[in-house]
Amino acid sequence: MRGKLLLYIYLLLGLIEIVLVVNNSTSYFLLHPLGVLLIYWFYYVNVRSHNYYLVFYFACELLNEVFFLFDFQYYFELVLLCYTLATISMIYHLWPLFVKASLRLNFDIVIGPLLGILGMLVIFWELLLLVFEKIPNYTVFFVGLSALLSWVFFCTVLPLKNRHPQNSLLYLMGGLMAIMAPTMFIYTYLWDHNLILALCMMSMLTLKWVIATFLIRRDQILETCDDFI
Repeated sequence: MRGKLLLYIYLLLGLIEIVLVVNNSTSYFLLHPLGVLLIYWFYYVNVRSHNYYLVFYFACELLNEVFFLFDFQYYFELVLLCYTLATISMIYHLWPLFVKASLRLNFDIVIGPLLGILGMLVIFWELLLLVFEKIPNYTVFFVGLSALLSWVFFCTVLPLKNRHPQNSLLYLMGGLMAIMAPTMFIYTYLWDHNLILALCMMSMLTLKWVIATFLIRRDQILETCDDFI
């Protein structure tokens, strides 16, 4: 994969950003846009064409992450709106794969991921009970929650519908999103420990890398996915 140096710089910069954030340094806000540019450049170097939906995703994620760190409670609606729009833009990227995949599912294959989703829903429910009274806008919250559950659904079902090896990245993408969103709430409303913040930031960093990698390979997946139905 071309542009490995860009990827290494992005990951190194991301680790520096995490150290800055947990040490309350405002330098993070100067470096973070550079990280977003690097990961998009990594995507562009590999596909040699622009993806404006991906640009939109990264822009929404940038606003989501920055205003979360500024003050999640004060910018709650903005953060959740950006999060929802970013998630919808990524579902747009997955839709062609979803439409093309087979509807035939084997129960033995499905049961494991379904139990995983059920366990995740139980965790989300328990977290919701803990923070529900502190949420400033329930409408925006449930819109964001619906976006998260839709994302997890697509990232879980699509690899089951089509077992192309590269689709396994979707499990990682869904899992990272399932870590990122709850840790934002845990850090803001329940436990503002640096460990939680670092975990949240690490999931944000890794998610953008995995998404860029998956989209670089998406056309190859579309061309060969019939062989894995």
